Amino acid sequence: MTAPAGVSYDSVFEGVETKGLSVEEEALIAWQDVLDMVVNGRPNEVACPYCNHRPLTIEEVEQSTRISCSKCGKFIQGRFTH
Repeated sequence: MTAPAGVSYDSVFEGVETKGLSVEEEALIAWQDVLDMVVNGRPNEVACPYCNHRPLTIEEVEQSTRISCSKCGKFIQGRFTH
């Protein structure tokens, strides 16, 4: 479960704003399939990795991308870097 070559997700965090802090590896692993689908242009095919709710909300917030679940409230936010 790795991002495609040349694409990474920077400043990742889940649930709360923690800019500048490192993320627990488990959170990144949980969201990795979602990130891969978004990077590969298939955002409508993804479900929340915690509650399986669809669709997820994907929005641009302050020069970063936020992917969130309207059901359980979990989210990940950061920048895709190429």
